[in-house]
Amino acid sequence: MATNNKFIVERTNVLAADVTVGTTYAALDSGDFGWYGKAGETYEFEARVAYSAVAATDGAAFSVTASATPTAIAFISEYNTDATTVVRTAGVAIDTPDHGSASVALATGLNQAFVYGVITPSADGFIGVSGIAENASTIIAKGTLSTLSWKRVFVGDNE
Repeated sequence: MATNNKFIVERTNVLAADVTVGTTYAALDSGDFGWYGKAGETYEFEARVAYSAVAATDGAAFSVTASATPTAIAFISEYNTDATTVVRTAGVAIDTPDHGSASVALATGLNQAFVYGVITPSADGFIGVSGIAENASTIIAKGTLSTLSWKRVFVGDNE
Protein backbone atom coordinates (compact mmCIF):
# COMPACT_ATOMS: atom_id res chain seq x y z
CA MET A 1 0.00 0.00 0.00
CA ALA A 2 1.41 3.39 -1.01
CA THR A 3 1.36 6.25 1.42
CA ASN A 4 2.06 9.95 1.22
CA ASN A 5 3.22 10.10 4.84
CA LYS A 6 6.75 11.46 5.05
CA PHE A 7 9.11 12.15 7.92
CA ILE A 8 9.71 15.90 7.70
CA VAL A 9 12.10 17.63 10.06
CA GLU A 10 11.45 21.28 10.81
CA ARG A 11 14.47 23.34 11.75
CA THR A 12 14.50 26.65 13.62
CA ASN A 13 17.24 29.26 13.48
CA VAL A 14 17.57 32.24 15.83
CA LEU A 15 19.11 35.54 14.74
CA ALA A 16 22.33 35.52 16.79
CA ALA A 17 22.85 39.28 17.22
CA ASP A 18 21.22 42.63 16.49
CA VAL A 19 21.43 43.69 12.83
CA THR A 20 21.07 47.23 11.50
CA VAL A 21 18.87 47.03 8.40
CA GLY A 22 20.20 48.92 5.38
CA THR A 23 18.44 50.95 2.69
CA THR A 24 18.72 48.14 0.11
CA TYR A 25 17.52 44.58 0.61
CA ALA A 26 20.13 42.32 2.20
CA ALA A 27 20.08 39.11 4.22
CA LEU A 28 19.82 39.79 7.94
CA ASP A 29 22.52 37.16 8.51
CA SER A 30 24.01 35.31 5.54
CA GLY A 31 25.18 32.44 7.71
CA ASP A 32 22.91 31.44 10.54
CA PHE A 33 19.52 33.05 9.79
CA GLY A 34 18.73 30.89 6.78
CA TRP A 35 19.56 27.56 5.21
CA TYR A 36 21.31 26.01 2.23
CA GLY A 37 18.66 25.18 -0.36
CA LYS A 38 19.00 22.69 -3.21
CA ALA A 39 17.80 23.53 -6.71
CA GLY A 40 14.43 21.99 -7.52
CA GLU A 41 13.53 21.22 -3.90
CA THR A 42 10.57 23.04 -2.32
CA TYR A 43 10.79 24.54 1.15
CA GLU A 44 8.18 25.97 3.46
CA PHE A 45 9.31 28.72 5.83
CA GLU A 46 8.06 31.15 8.45
CA ALA A 47 9.98 33.92 10.16
CA ARG A 48 9.23 36.31 12.99
CA VAL A 49 11.46 39.36 13.00
CA ALA A 50 11.41 41.49 16.13
CA TYR A 51 12.73 44.98 15.40
CA SER A 52 13.07 48.40 16.90
CA ALA A 53 12.89 51.79 15.22
CA VAL A 54 14.07 55.32 15.84
CA ALA A 55 10.66 56.84 14.99
CA ALA A 56 7.14 55.58 14.28
CA THR A 57 7.36 57.15 10.81
CA ASP A 58 10.32 54.96 9.76
CA GLY A 59 9.57 52.47 7.02
CA ALA A 60 10.77 48.88 6.99
CA ALA A 61 9.93 45.65 5.20
CA PHE A 62 11.10 42.06 5.44
CA SER A 63 11.25 39.39 2.76
CA VAL A 64 12.96 36.18 1.69
CA THR A 65 16.19 36.20 -0.29
CA ALA A 66 17.97 33.57 -2.35
CA SER A 67 21.23 33.25 -4.28
CA ALA A 68 19.35 33.15 -7.62
CA THR A 69 15.85 33.89 -8.90
CA PRO A 70 13.70 30.98 -7.67
CA THR A 71 11.80 28.63 -9.96
CA ALA A 72 8.74 29.24 -7.77
CA ILE A 73 8.05 31.50 -4.80
CA ALA A 74 4.95 32.63 -2.94
CA PHE A 75 5.00 34.29 0.45
CA ILE A 76 3.30 36.79 2.73
CA SER A 77 5.08 39.67 4.43
CA GLU A 78 3.12 41.34 7.22
CA TYR A 79 3.72 44.03 9.80
CA ASN A 80 1.82 46.67 11.76
CA THR A 81 1.80 50.31 10.69
CA ASP A 82 0.22 51.37 13.97
CA ALA A 83 -1.35 49.74 17.00
CA THR A 84 -4.41 48.48 15.09
CA THR A 85 -3.46 48.25 11.39
CA VAL A 86 -1.71 45.26 9.80
CA VAL A 87 -0.30 45.41 6.26
CA ARG A 88 -0.22 42.02 4.56
CA THR A 89 1.56 41.86 1.18
CA ALA A 90 1.69 38.83 -1.12
CA GLY A 91 5.17 38.37 -2.58
CA VAL A 92 6.07 36.54 -5.79
CA ALA A 93 9.70 37.70 -6.09
CA ILE A 94 12.63 37.69 -3.68
CA ASP A 95 13.47 40.90 -1.84
CA THR A 96 10.03 42.48 -2.13
CA PRO A 97 7.89 44.44 -1.03
CA ASP A 98 9.19 48.00 -0.80
CA HIS A 99 9.62 49.49 2.66
CA GLY A 100 6.92 52.18 2.53
CA SER A 101 7.15 55.19 4.79
CA ALA A 102 5.47 54.06 8.00
CA SER A 103 5.79 50.39 8.90
CA VAL A 104 6.46 50.74 12.56
CA ALA A 105 3.78 50.36 15.21
CA LEU A 106 5.98 51.60 18.05
CA ALA A 107 8.84 54.06 18.08
CA THR A 108 9.87 52.62 21.43
CA GLY A 109 9.72 48.96 22.31
CA LEU A 110 9.55 46.10 19.85
CA ASN A 111 7.75 45.73 16.55
CA GLN A 112 7.20 42.42 14.79
CA ALA A 113 7.14 41.39 11.16
CA PHE A 114 6.15 37.98 9.83
CA VAL A 115 7.32 36.40 6.57
CA TYR A 116 5.99 33.00 5.57
CA GLY A 117 5.49 30.95 2.41
CA VAL A 118 7.16 28.50 0.03
CA ILE A 119 10.18 28.67 -2.27
CA THR A 120 11.73 26.39 -4.89
CA PRO A 121 15.25 27.62 -5.65
CA SER A 122 16.58 27.42 -9.21
CA ALA A 123 20.17 26.99 -7.99
CA ASP A 124 21.84 25.56 -4.90
CA GLY A 125 22.61 28.26 -2.35
CA PHE A 126 21.65 30.32 0.67
CA ILE A 127 17.99 31.14 1.40
CA GLY A 128 17.24 33.51 4.25
CA VAL A 129 15.31 36.46 5.58
CA SER A 130 16.14 39.89 4.17
CA GLY A 131 15.18 43.38 5.23
CA ILE A 132 15.12 46.95 3.98
CA ALA A 133 14.75 50.27 5.79
CA GLU A 134 13.51 53.61 4.54
CA ASN A 135 16.32 55.48 6.30
CA ALA A 136 19.83 54.35 7.20
CA SER A 137 20.45 53.22 10.79
CA THR A 138 16.81 53.52 11.88
CA ILE A 139 15.67 49.88 11.97
CA ILE A 140 17.38 47.25 14.12
CA ALA A 141 16.41 43.57 13.75
CA LYS A 142 16.75 42.13 17.23
CA GLY A 143 19.04 39.17 17.76
CA THR A 144 17.86 36.32 20.01
CA LEU A 145 14.25 37.51 19.56
CA SER A 146 13.89 36.79 15.83
CA THR A 147 13.28 33.23 14.61
CA LEU A 148 13.14 31.40 11.28
CA SER A 149 11.65 27.92 10.88
CA TRP A 150 11.89 25.95 7.66
CA LYS A 151 11.41 22.48 6.26
CA ARG A 152 11.76 20.74 2.93
CA VAL A 153 8.43 19.72 1.44
CA PHE A 154 8.50 16.18 0.05
CA VAL A 155 6.48 15.37 -3.04
CA GLY A 156 5.95 11.95 -4.60
CA ASP A 157 8.88 9.57 -4.11
CA ASN A 158 11.41 12.12 -2.85
CA GLU A 159 13.63 10.81 -0.11
